[in-house]
Amino acid sequence: MPPGYKGQLLHIDLGTESSQAIALPEEVLHKYIGGRALGAKLYWDLIPPEAHPLGPDNVFMVLTGPLTGTMAPCGCKHLIVTKSPASGGWLETYSSGRIAPELKFAGYDGLLITGKAKRPSLLFIQDDKVSFQDAGHLWGQGSFATETYLKQALHPECGCLSIGPAGENLIKFACVGSDYFRKAGRGGAGAVMGAKNLKGLAIKGSGGVGCADLPGLYALIKKHYEVYKQSPIANARHKFGTPLTLNITHAAGMLPTRNFSRGQFEAAIGTIDKDGVAKATVADRACYGCFLACSKITQVDEGVFAGTKLEGPEYETIGMLGSNLEIDYLPAIIKANYICDDLGMDTISAGVIIGFAMECYERGLISKRETGGLELKFGNYLAAVELLELMGRKQGFGAFCTLGVRDMARLLGREAETFAMHSKGMEFPAYDPRAGWGSTITYSTTPRGGCHRRAWPPMKEVLGGVNPFTAEGKAELVVEMMNENSVMHSLVVCDFPGKFIPLKNPDWAEYLGVVTGQKFTAAELEQRAEVAETLVRRINIREGFTVEQDRVPRRILHEALPSGPPEGKIIGEENFLKMRSAYYALRGWDEQGLPTPETLARCGFEQEPRISLEGAQ
Repeated sequence: MPPGYKGQLLHIDLGTESSQAIALPEEVLHKYIGGRALGAKLYWDLIPPEAHPLGPDNVFMVLTGPLTGTMAPCGCKHLIVTKSPASGGWLETYSSGRIAPELKFAGYDGLLITGKAKRPSLLFIQDDKVSFQDAGHLWGQGSFATETYLKQALHPECGCLSIGPAGENLIKFACVGSDYFRKAGRGGAGAVMGAKNLKGLAIKGSGGVGCADLPGLYALIKKHYEVYKQSPIANARHKFGTPLTLNITHAAGMLPTRNFSRGQFEAAIGTIDKDGVAKATVADRACYGCFLACSKITQVDEGVFAGTKLEGPEYETIGMLGSNLEIDYLPAIIKANYICDDLGMDTISAGVIIGFAMECYERGLISKRETGGLELKFGNYLAAVELLELMGRKQGFGAFCTLGVRDMARLLGREAETFAMHSKGMEFPAYDPRAGWGSTITYSTTPRGGCHRRAWPPMKEVLGGVNPFTAEGKAELVVEMMNENSVMHSLVVCDFPGKFIPLKNPDWAEYLGVVTGQKFTAAELEQRAEVAETLVRRINIREGFTVEQDRVPRRILHEALPSGPPEGKIIGEENFLKMRSAYYALRGWDEQGLPTPETLARCGFEQEPRISLEGAQ
């Protein structure tokens, strides 16, 4: 087995409280690398289409990559792959923390969890020893208390995953916490843990990670650290963190405001933007093995939320729980972020849901009778904070909100679906596609639903000089960016070094080479991205998805934004379909989004060994 890999997965059956190692064939690792691509292979082989996302047959996977646990820039992330409670199809969701390095140090490239525990349970993994413990005393408590207990019970420097009450209540946007404030947020992975009666797990390993050419790895890190020091974008990210993005999207008219009915929020400038967050920042924090150190720790010193302290808020949280709700009071956003993190909810989906509810309230589609007395007007941060508590505990009007905007809109009717901001049941992130049309393709075609992490067109359309208001060339742009990200997400490294140093496929090929001793070209990594994208597409087709799921809401296509650069510009159905068709063609898919026989043959799926819970076949 090449250095960088352990060559095995750990399978844990919660129902029987048993565990076993499963060998990974070297040829599978060579083709799929790790992380996202390997997760697609495992999903295809292990999760049957009839499996319910919240059923015992769904597999909860925690995966690493070949650079995990090394000193490669930000080789600390972990990837969760499972069937999505939000969409019913493919879900991948990422976070940082010690969990991935410790899993590698314990001797595994990934973790497969199946079945359902008979009672609320905890998992403890220490090298090759797996133990199960009752979690009844933690059930109902927040993610923070759970992680504190895990560290006390196993080791203060163990890697942890945990859920809060949202996961226990099977909320479809429940997240999985690690290192307290790091969250695998999108798509409801926390609900999958909750459905398995798994409150948390802790891992501590005593091994190491091999490296074929350690001096070569040192040399690459040194070279790219010098590049980073000269990069104005990277240094700005270090100084301000992701809140800097708000200033960029506001200027571009891309900042979701008032449930995506506007793209600018003047009240945000100086209050909840980079400068506003900087005033509340008390410390910086870096992820394991990263020299970018872009995370900010903030604290509220006065007012009704005084004493609240957390790592964050990040841009997405500020956008969705701030400008999208017309809230310019940073302490309220910090408090909302804290509630979401402890109860275990994705801040993006939570903010979009509350924004949708506020618009419904102001349109008269819901009233105080339905909300239990909450006055859900835009800007009412006290009501937003109270609603988050109700959502996380699935109480009162909050229980209705846990359906997500797609199902809320279907039940409300009266054209509510036109302003329900989602794709495939997953709520939009904090970039309005009307200010950069490439995001319509990202949001509509991304397999897990409304998502900015598979590709981030604003990098080119706002910061890179590409015309944002045209359909021409956008499919090519999105395919290129998705493939670059697919490589990083298979290596399981952070986007930020890739985007802001920047590091590209030739650089990642060098890192992969010095760690594993296997020589890859940038073109070979690109080919692996194409294989992964096609396999994930096959997964969703098998789950019943059609071209009709590759859509964005009517508001995005047919309503113009009222200010900023996109003022008065309408994407329209014709431009959208033109971009989507071009995207399909570039992928080697037909007009219905189905991979062609030629594409399938080129990917070589039929020649691979099949992975089972008993091993390769």
